[in-house]
Amino acid sequence: MVKVTRGNIVANKSKKSSKPSKKDLRKHAKRELERKLTKAQHELADQKSRAKDAAKKAKAQARTDIKKAKKTAARTQKTAVKEAKRAARGKSAAGGAKTADVTSDAASKASKTRATAAHTVSAPRASAARRVAGTKTAAGPSVADLRAKARAQGVVGYSRMTKAELLTRVK
Repeated sequence: MVKVTRGNIVANKSKKSSKPSKKDLRKHAKRELERKLTKAQHELADQKSRAKDAAKKAKAQARTDIKKAKKTAARTQKTAVKEAKRAARGKSAAGGAKTADVTSDAASKASKTRATAAHTVSAPRASAARRVAGTKTAAGPSVADLRAKARAQGVVGYSRMTKAELLTRVK
């Protein structure tokens, strides 16, 4: 008997047959399927571990982004309050600016910071393109700016108004 290789299959060759036996083909197919299954299981485990690591990193990044946004909002709010107090005492940096103007400026700064913080918190891991596209979609003032102006002018119900309604009421 002579051993003949056909691909990766080694079969005994009798004088009559040059093909491997069905039994040898089944064994080879079973081994190949087991190898492929094991390989797929290992790849799946690797993908799961990579996904868990990515989720942990994203969560940690979101926490730091939220902390930064909160600190920025608090700092801006403190600055706005200080500026409003100075203006109330008549010591505004603008020299002769009205108290109402300074107060409205402080309110608009605080509302801008809150809007920025809310945007940062809601989409901590958004791509840069989505952040840019989401922040300035149309020309003109943002809704937060319009609401701050409406608040300063004493418009009733400004928080429920749409951007178009705010534009008509504020200007």
